[in-house]
Amino acid sequence: MSQLAFSLFTLASLLCFGQSTPLHSSHVRRGEKWETLPATPALPTPVNTATFAQDGTKLWFQKYNTAATGTPIVLIHGGLGYSAYFGDVITILSKTHPVIAVDRRGHGRSTYNADDVFTFDMFAQDTYALLQAEGVTCAVYVGWSDGAATTLASLLNTTIASTITKAFVFAGFQSFSDTNSTFTDTAIYAEFLSRSATEYATLQPSANFTDFGTKVGTLEATLPDWSDADLAKIDGSKVTIAGADHDEAVNLAVPAHLSSVITGSSLVMLKDVSHFAPVQDATAFAAAVEAIL
Repeated sequence: MSQLAFSLFTLASLLCFGQSTPLHSSHVRRGEKWETLPATPALPTPVNTATFAQDGTKLWFQKYNTAATGTPIVLIHGGLGYSAYFGDVITILSKTHPVIAVDRRGHGRSTYNADDVFTFDMFAQDTYALLQAEGVTCAVYVGWSDGAATTLASLLNTTIASTITKAFVFAGFQSFSDTNSTFTDTAIYAEFLSRSATEYATLQPSANFTDFGTKVGTLEATLPDWSDADLAKIDGSKVTIAGADHDEAVNLAVPAHLSSVITGSSLVMLKDVSHFAPVQDATAFAAAVEAIL
């Protein structure tokens, strides 16, 4: 999201990281469900400590219900967040499906290199390499926001796309210009940013949130930049484009446009939720994912 850009880090640099703050903070309610950022869910326990070594980094991931039959569902979170934001969704989906949660490079418990320039292609390659190393030859991708852009990048890579059986692209975008310019003025954005900084300091005490955030901001201010012709190359028969009817981060016309240019894709609009639908209504989000399986 381009409007996150460097305004992110003016605020981030003012945050105090020296205070001890619980990882899963309480939520603040502001009227309607779509105006609320619930507390960050907890990941199902126990939380894995294993990581995957990739290009000088250590990528955190965790498998759930590996005994279940069916194609694994890979959950790819949004910018500045990490897999716990999918925590309630994981709990629901993993009752009947194998699920894999991945913290993208630099996010959550995953590290990054000082000279890394984040791209969605990089995140796509990271995810693919991790899955291949774990013997996962095919998967359902569920991407949220930057994770949705990572999913689109994966679908545009013919090698990776051949391993994706279904894709659920929530709050995705084809250009950094698809961002709602007023997002950074919202209370929910300010709350999310502050919470992200606190969580990052807990998950990676030796890391620098402002440096990490600047890399994310640079990414979101410059990428993606896919044309309609680019997206038309995607096999839409396995793609569901999902949007939120109160998305404050991505322009509301974007989901329908993505679906129109990715021929054969389906379009689903989640009701009474915003960009943060997976934490605002995990039950409805999980049901929408299960509907494509």
